[in-house]
Amino acid sequence: MFVRFLPFVFLLVFGGNTLARQNPALFEIPIDCKFGNNCDLVLFVDHDKSAKWKDFQCGSLSYNNHQGTDIRLRSIKLMQRGVDVLAAADGRVIKIRRGLPDISFRAIGHDIIVRRGLGNVVVLDHGNGWRTIYAHLKNASIRVATGQEVKAGNILGQVGMSGLSEFPHLHFAVQHQGKVVDPFSPEKTDKKRCAIKQKTLWSAKAKAQLRYKKAFVLQAGFSDSAKFNRVALTYGLDIKDRMERRSPNFVFAIEFGGGRTGDEYEMSLISPGAKILARSKKKITRITNIKFDFVGRKGYGRVWPKGTYKGRFELFRTEQGIRRKVLETERIIQVP
Repeated sequence: MFVRFLPFVFLLVFGGNTLARQNPALFEIPIDCKFGNNCDLVLFVDHDKSAKWKDFQCGSLSYNNHQGTDIRLRSIKLMQRGVDVLAAADGRVIKIRRGLPDISFRAIGHDIIVRRGLGNVVVLDHGNGWRTIYAHLKNASIRVATGQEVKAGNILGQVGMSGLSEFPHLHFAVQHQGKVVDPFSPEKTDKKRCAIKQKTLWSAKAKAQLRYKKAFVLQAGFSDSAKFNRVALTYGLDIKDRMERRSPNFVFAIEFGGGRTGDEYEMSLISPGAKILARSKKKITRITNIKFDFVGRKGYGRVWPKGTYKGRFELFRTEQGIRRKVLETERIIQVP
C-alpha cells in the first residue's frame, strides 16, 4: 500500500527513548487470522529517510515512506468469506470512512484513488496522544460508529482491499502526538540495532505470533495459461488443481517476499522421473519487497505424460562471502 496526502497520516518521524516510557497498554493482534496459515505479516514501517527503504531489521520488507504494518490474507476467497479486524487496545472511535469498493487500484487508476489511499478506515484514540489506524477495510463491513468506546479485541470491521491496494490486507498504523511509531521498534532503528533484540509495543501474546521472517512464500500454484500473471494468482484465476494431458502450457508461478538486492533464485518445473521441463535462474538486481515470477513450458500440441509434476523454488543469499539457501518450497500437481 502506497499512501500520500491523506488526512489521517502525518510525516514519518520516530520518537526517541521517551516514547517507550509513554506507551499505553501494549497492543494486541489487530486481526483474527492464523499467521503462516491464512495470513502473513508482509510489510513494515520504513526506517530509511532516503528514496530507498528498510524495515526495522534492515531488510527489504517495506517501501518508501510506508507508515504502518501490513497483514495480508492469502486469497481473495478469504476476504469474501470475511476476516475480522480487531481493536488492538481500548479506545474511542474518532474517524470512519466508508463506501469504497474492494478492487485493485490498478483497475481504477492511481491518480483517481490516491486521495483515498487508506480506503475504508477506522481510527481509534487511546488517550495521551496515541492513535491506531485500521485501513483498507472491506466495503460495508465497518461495525462501529464515531464516538463509540471499544475494548481490545472488539470487532471494528473486516479485511478488504479498498483504496490503494492490490491484494486483501490490513494496514495497521500507530501514531503518537501525530508522529508515526513502529510497534516493532518504537525507538529509531539504525544498522547497529538491526541484529539485536528490540523493545516492542506488542503484548507478549501478540509478539509470539508476529514473527519477522527474512523471506517467505505468499502464493504458489500451477496454470495452463501462457499469460499467467500476479493478478491472476492473487484472484485464483486459472489456478489448476490438476493438469490435463493436452494442456496448452504448463506453468509454475510464485509470489514471495523478503528478497534482497544480490539474492539469487531458481525455479524449476519437474516432470515424473525427475526430468527438468523448465528452469530459470535469476538475480535480484534492485531493492524489492514482494516479487512474482514463473517458469513454464509450452505444449505445442504435445500430450503430457501421466504422473506427478513438481514446481520448485529456491532463494539464495550471500552474506560475509558464504552463499546460503534462505528459502525453499515445492508444490506438486497431478496429470491423471
